[in-house]
Amino acid sequence: MKHRMLNTFITLLTLATACLASNQLAAAKATGYIHVEKIDGVWWFINADGEKFVSTGVNHIEPHLWLAPYNKQATLRRYGTDLVADGRFNTHGNAAKRWIDQQVKTCKELHFNTFGPHTHGSIDPVLYRDQVYYVARLDTAPLAGWRERSGEGPRPDVFSQDFRNFVDERVRDVCRQHKDSRNLLGYLYTDVPSWVMGRADQKAKGIDTLIYPWVNAIITLGESSPGKHRWLELLKERYPSAEAAAEIWGIRISPSYGISWRTMARRVDWSKPTDKTKAKADMIAFLHLIADKWYGIHRETILQYDPNHLLFGDKNMSMWHYPWVLPALKKHVDVVAIQSYGFWSNDVKLTDKIYAATGKPIFNGDGCFGFATSQQQEWGVKGFRTGAKSFDEVAKFYRETLEGMMATPYVIGWHHCGYLQQWDAAERGDSPRNENGFLDPFEKKVSNWTDVISEVNGKALKLHCLLYTSDAAD
Repeated sequence: MKHRMLNTFITLLTLATACLASNQLAAAKATGYIHVEKIDGVWWFINADGEKFVSTGVNHIEPHLWLAPYNKQATLRRYGTDLVADGRFNTHGNAAKRWIDQQVKTCKELHFNTFGPHTHGSIDPVLYRDQVYYVARLDTAPLAGWRERSGEGPRPDVFSQDFRNFVDERVRDVCRQHKDSRNLLGYLYTDVPSWVMGRADQKAKGIDTLIYPWVNAIITLGESSPGKHRWLELLKERYPSAEAAAEIWGIRISPSYGISWRTMARRVDWSKPTDKTKAKADMIAFLHLIADKWYGIHRETILQYDPNHLLFGDKNMSMWHYPWVLPALKKHVDVVAIQSYGFWSNDVKLTDKIYAATGKPIFNGDGCFGFATSQQQEWGVKGFRTGAKSFDEVAKFYRETLEGMMATPYVIGWHHCGYLQQWDAAERGDSPRNENGFLDPFEKKVSNWTDVISEVNGKALKLHCLLYTSDAAD
């Protein structure tokens, strides 16, 4: 049995090598832009020249990680003092080009081919867009919970012309910069939108019904708001009268005059429903409308200014692909971007469901396994929940994850959350936790991890190619 398994593996490896060597990876249609294709049951990114690839990316190439109190002087000595001007990161100096060129070189050494969506917006994309694949972010609304907690908002009225005009302006500006790029993977809208209020916030606020922040933001608007009108239209579809809806939502009904839909439209307090089950059903029905409108506006607007690149929608947490999100993704995006820090053996159960519901290829746009060093004890490190006790374990988890993903026909990439280690004394970024990293703050490789990264990234294409040849081995 062992000999048979070994012979099968050798056969698969030989066939996969032949697949690469025979230029089958250049057999797709060259369009001049990156797109996706399903070929013989396997999904691929296809680059501008028609070559199949999978995206192995890094996130959080961000200047503040190089300009922390403990490594700023070393960074300036290495790249040049004009990396900073007037006390701030300077993307236009010679030092910035040397800095980015070095990160591209390091990425290629480790077989990373993509700068992920958390490449900091202060970095001019001109510095890297001709050297690596990359993702463009639109950031058309602050939908993440951490943004809300930091005072950003409000969530937009997606039914309003004002919001459509805002999206049009933002998309036009971003597409103007990237529409001709041969290396752009596609457009990402926002990062991890919180469709449902977190359990800690629910508990702190004593809320168990009005737990959908986007619905809350719209139904409390005034009667002149388009979103409020759409909410009332939905209730009219679901109830025979304004009084019937008001009874469910605990809204006072005059014993002399009853209540009209116009009076309902003026209500800004919907916090006391008497029938929580029906109220939740109303809100979920409204979420379907919000999601469809959100993704629909973006698709329509982006295709107006750039009909050639891929649409990723938002980078949603893998477990946050709710029933109202999935139909909108199926209808309006080209590739589903997820975020997950779990083990692949668990994640695949979620991604299988997402793929079954959408039929779209999937990539993990942000995920990692973390081990906190002695310099990361105050704030911890991203990816800590997987419980790695050493960098050797982190490397082991990395290998298992990427190999598992590449053996899955609909998965076309993974972007690692972290590049350069962040220590406790650094400025915080998008999270209070330290950034993960396989380079220390002075760009020294964590070799027992980077050796594994280089090996497994280097064979990712071949592992995905094995899916072509498994039938032949049988």
